[in-house]
Amino acid sequence: MSDALLQLLAQQAQLVSGSQLMIVDENLKGASLQALPTGNIMLITNRFDLNEQAISAGFNSKFNDFDFSGFADNRFEQILYRVSKEKLVTHHIINNARRLIKSGGNLVLAGEKNDGIKTYTDKAGHYFGCKVKPKKQGTAYISVIQKQCTEAPTLDDGNYPKLRNCLEIDNNPVLSKPGLFGWNKPDQGSAFLADHMPDFFQSFQRNPMSILDLGCGYGYLSLMASTYIDAKIIATDNNAAAIAACSKNFLAFGIDGEVIADNCAQNIKQKFDAVLCNPPFHSGFGTDSQLTQQFVTSSYEHLNPGGKALFVANRFVPIESCAEKHTKLANIEKIAENKSFKLVLVSRS
Repeated sequence: MSDALLQLLAQQAQLVSGSQLMIVDENLKGASLQALPTGNIMLITNRFDLNEQAISAGFNSKFNDFDFSGFADNRFEQILYRVSKEKLVTHHIINNARRLIKSGGNLVLAGEKNDGIKTYTDKAGHYFGCKVKPKKQGTAYISVIQKQCTEAPTLDDGNYPKLRNCLEIDNNPVLSKPGLFGWNKPDQGSAFLADHMPDFFQSFQRNPMSILDLGCGYGYLSLMASTYIDAKIIATDNNAAAIAACSKNFLAFGIDGEVIADNCAQNIKQKFDAVLCNPPFHSGFGTDSQLTQQFVTSSYEHLNPGGKALFVANRFVPIESCAEKHTKLANIEKIAENKSFKLVLVSRS
């Protein structure tokens, strides 16, 4: 979230003395929470790192996959929300907001033009019975939509809370959901890495006994690895939906391992023989080169001596230079490439 958008939400928050809820996803990353009043605002976020940041800043914050079932009807005077990248997530939050906001209370939407803020404002206005137009400040827009009596049907959120079958591996269904990267089909980059897993595992002098799936998503790489090798697998992700889906998939496939919510494995002290990683290079609506550096560094730091990390990335993502800059003792090699992706092997001495 840009500071301009956060400032607009903070200004609106200052106008309301009653209980408020702020919806936080990856678009808040990098913005300071200090502008928000801590006394009457609760946060709910699907990001592990942002939940920790919010708690450190003094907020009452909940980490989950935008599960509002624990909140009573008419609980809040105002809900503040910077619209999400995924349309079905945004629809899900707008649908829940009408139940949670008191009559006469506000749903506050913020975003930029390319985020679809005008469309979401129209939809939410119809749903809340209060047609408004977004107000513009620079490239930022904000809409204050008052809850009035309406019988308008809910927005189509694709039954967002439900995990659903997205593909099969060895005739076994794999669960995923909207909001996760490549949620409804195998990501081409991850599939490219999976095709090279047999050669990767055979390159070890002895079979790796432990694997870290860093940024696991719904667990595709872990599931594929389990079909090639018998090893304990630890999968970790920052996203609550990813943790929920990956946990279910580990259970269904009988994988020996654990799924852990964490920010790039910062709280995982264990070392591993192998690391598998399809690092994200987007943060919200924009690209973030620091994410690549963070994932490369974490992968190297979690390797045992003699361990190896296998990355897949778009050809333009500078995996090699990140590894050379932050892992001085590593051997770095591009081992495969196609028109869209490359595989980079990082080996620890």
